[in-house]
Amino acid sequence: MKKLFYMVVAAATLLGSAACGNKADNKAEQEAQEMTVVGEATDGVATLTDDNLFRPDSKVAMPIVLDFNATWCVPCKKLTPAYHQVAEQFPGKVGFYSVDIEANPETAKAFNIESVPTVVILMPNGTSQRHVGLGDFIAGSLQESELGATPDSVLTPIIAEHLESMVSAQLK
Repeated sequence: MKKLFYMVVAAATLLGSAACGNKADNKAEQEAQEMTVVGEATDGVATLTDDNLFRPDSKVAMPIVLDFNATWCVPCKKLTPAYHQVAEQFPGKVGFYSVDIEANPETAKAFNIESVPTVVILMPNGTSQRHVGLGDFIAGSLQESELGATPDSVLTPIIAEHLESMVSAQLK
């Protein structure tokens, strides 16, 4: 009877350690799923939707740049050509996404977007940067009061230069 008892205990121990191994495997699998990048490098700008479930705490393998905008927003329209221009300069290194806040309210809410345009840069180390409005992009080049009067042909290169320097700094 004791032998049977010890055999049952031994079998339970072996099964228990196998279960622990499975738990470890499950945990590793879960961590791998958590590390799955929802956004990835693109050639150009991809459209992000609420269905992507991209959130501020998402794990990313490379910098992800999100442009939160709205169709009615004039400064957003001024940022768009520069944003697309810069996106083309980092193929395979950085993911660039456009998020229309009216079409994607859940994503906008998750990122606490209160004003557009807002550019958010998510980094693999878990940090992020937020740039609200065009002030960061035109600082030192134009006054915000000149924004409406400045032709896009002048404004686009200025915005692109500042956006490119911000993204390049994150790749170092």
